Amino acid sequence: MTLTPRASLSIASTLLRDLCAYWDQCRAGRAMPSRADLDPVDIPRLLPTLILFDVEPDTERLKARLVGTRIVEMYGTDYTGQYLDEIDFGDRRKAILHDYMTCYRTKSMYVSEHTFWTMRDISYRVERLILPLSDDGETVTMLLSGLDFDAVAS
Repeated sequence: MTLTPRASLSIASTLLRDLCAYWDQCRAGRAMPSRADLDPVDIPRLLPTLILFDVEPDTERLKARLVGTRIVEMYGTDYTGQYLDEIDFGDRRKAILHDYMTCYRTKSMYVSEHTFWTMRDISYRVERLILPLSDDGETVTMLLSGLDFDAVAS
């Protein structure tokens, strides 16, 4: 079974809806919250499913600052310190890069859905919520992403 990637404002995952609500609360009416507005103490159950990317201003490359334990477990490796465009996502690479760069360029939340196969030959549906963060309210300086995984029957 193959799910086609989608992008919409509809979030199926309860976990990701909670992340979106927290981000919205932190932005307090602004276009984007800053990293300083977020407090991990407020969202302990979400932390394993989060990735935090720094945006390099001159190159617009995304570097993984933090990768949650659930994501490391699912993908089988820790991407902390790596650039998103250098990570091997197989046939999903182009779609994943598109998702993150769309959020970065539009300065607004982005939701997508993909499938992937693990090394244990299990297929998962991945719903991804990508949220922009800004130090000055204008320039996207970081991207916060939450991922939720569901096994797909084959």
